[in-house]
Amino acid sequence: MAVNFKIVEDNTAPDYQITCTRDGTAIDLTNASAVTLIIKNKSTNTITQTGKAATITTPTSGLITYRADVTDFPSAGSYVADVKVTWSSGTEILYGQAKWKVRSKIA
Repeated sequence: MAVNFKIVEDNTAPDYQITCTRDGTAIDLTNASAVTLIIKNKSTNTITQTGKAATITTPTSGLITYRADVTDFPSAGSYVADVKVTWSSGTEILYGQAKWKVRSKIA
């Protein structure tokens, strides 16, 4: 899951669509009870979100949708997010990382 987004700091739109994969194959999320993102600014090593909820958009294709708020990407830098899937059995598994490159606002 090497998703790359290029955005401006404090961006809250559009929603980000991420396909959860393992070894290049989409993960069937039909039996998932929750999906959250743990977001970290790699430049400062600061965690900006510890459990940001995502919506399972198309379970069989592993597609999730995540809506950012201003606290997710508050400054310029490189960010990564682990996608944590909680299965109906209660098992939690971290899948890959989504990546954002965030630039400063012009004004």
